Amino acid sequence: MARTFLHPDEALELVLKNSEDYGNEKISVLDSYNRVLVDDIYALNDDPPFSKSSMDGYAYRKEDENRDNYVLIEDKVVSAGFCVDIDVKSGECVKIMTGAMLPKDFDAVQRVEWTEEKKENGKTIINFTKKEMFNNVIKKGNNKKIGEKILDRKMLMPKDAAILAGFGYSSVEVKKKISTAVISTGNEIANIGESLKEGQIYDANAPMLVSRTSALSCSSKFYGKVNDDEKEIKDVLSKALNENDIVLISGGVSMGDFDYVHKELLELGVNQIFHGIAMKPGKPLFFGKLGKKAVFALPGNTVSSFMTFEIMVKPYILKCLGVDYDSSYIQAVLFEDFKRKDTERLEYVPVNLFFDETKLYVKLIRYNNSSMISSFSEANGILKIDIGVSDINKGSIADVRFL
Repeated sequence: MARTFLHPDEALELVLKNSEDYGNEKISVLDSYNRVLVDDIYALNDDPPFSKSSMDGYAYRKEDENRDNYVLIEDKVVSAGFCVDIDVKSGECVKIMTGAMLPKDFDAVQRVEWTEEKKENGKTIINFTKKEMFNNVIKKGNNKKIGEKILDRKMLMPKDAAILAGFGYSSVEVKKKISTAVISTGNEIANIGESLKEGQIYDANAPMLVSRTSALSCSSKFYGKVNDDEKEIKDVLSKALNENDIVLISGGVSMGDFDYVHKELLELGVNQIFHGIAMKPGKPLFFGKLGKKAVFALPGNTVSSFMTFEIMVKPYILKCLGVDYDSSYIQAVLFEDFKRKDTERLEYVPVNLFFDETKLYVKLIRYNNSSMISSFSEANGILKIDIGVSDINKGSIADVRFL
């Protein structure tokens, strides 16, 4: 009896349905890059917290703006970071620096470039040579008022750390990093830095999976390369399951004589959610749970491993972190004809996406099979070909997404 494989959409639904919340923690804003906020963030103070000058120049009273000349208060200079108490009279001005707090009773600033200085009767006279269109003052709370939202719940970028610090946050509550194990299997695998023996290839999956999980707010650990040996595989899987929230293992999950991963996972008590999906590349993908722990057994070929991570594992991690992830596709124009023979699976092909004026185009790249990792040197997107579709003609609209 032929084996029936799950449609990728159904598989993804099961993956997301089985997501977990791995908890929260409070961390320093200095460590907030790539961490996920638990809640929306609101301003603790007004921005700016005081009315300040937007440029270097001379502060004066707006009611005096029709004057041509102003007497400089010479013993005072208002610089950023200092609060100066000044008794100002009509017709007087004071030198002020960009970002400095505007003294009481001053409400406008003339930029220094539009002034001339001269001496008269022992006093310094500032002549305003050109009329300002604006007051050149950023008023207290002009940018944000206290209590207004400043950040949505999201994965934090460097600019967000600046926002948090700028509004007085020294620490912030985030989702805990998800502890993730990465394991590679196969007698044919050589570790980075080793000399290749006859019949071996380098392990490209482990660096890729560690990098990708680390970028998704995971704490990733590589458990090493494991030979196609039942006991070795069982031992490392047992250790990884005991120490981590998610286990990613690549290779040894197909139907070959030495593919022991599936058997050992079941013997360790992992509940199989599915094994095998109608997806190319990525057909042998396994997903299971052991309590709150998730296991993804990925295909050994690197493009297959990459694609199954992109389509299945990445959405799972982001769902666990509470991040809204848009996995939808956009439409683009195919730059050349696409043909394939196998139409029984939904296929994902690495492609190059580029804009020509306002249109998005899909350019096919040299891609022979799922072991051809070099194809990703040109790829910045994925072309999705639905089940039953064998040909897409040049100029047709195709479903794509950026990597």
